[in-house]
Amino acid sequence: MEERHVVIIPVEIDTEKESSYLDAWQRAADLMATQPGFVRARMFRTTVPGSRFSLVNVAEWESAAHWQEAMNVCPMLGQQLAVAHASNYKAIRTVLPATRQQMRSDATPR
Repeated sequence: MEERHVVIIPVEIDTEKESSYLDAWQRAADLMATQPGFVRARMFRTTVPGSRFSLVNVAEWESAAHWQEAMNVCPMLGQQLAVAHASNYKAIRTVLPATRQQMRSDATPR
């Protein structure tokens, strides 16, 4: 299994500032995508009413060193639109979807 560095950033933001924040995030994500070691970034919106964190950014890097280097050019570090709570994670387990070829005749995964 590939080991990747995952950064999860729950975001506290007022509804009226969300559009501006997402525009700034998109510009930053486009810049991060040009950095060595970048794998992907995704922004999620909660579906739970009243959640403290209405947005969650999940970024994946080839290594913690790649992520740390990219933070030297990340324009989101000084943003004033939201409160972001960045945490860094290392993947320890992965589950991939089963395919039909992997299923037994009794429909239990191999």
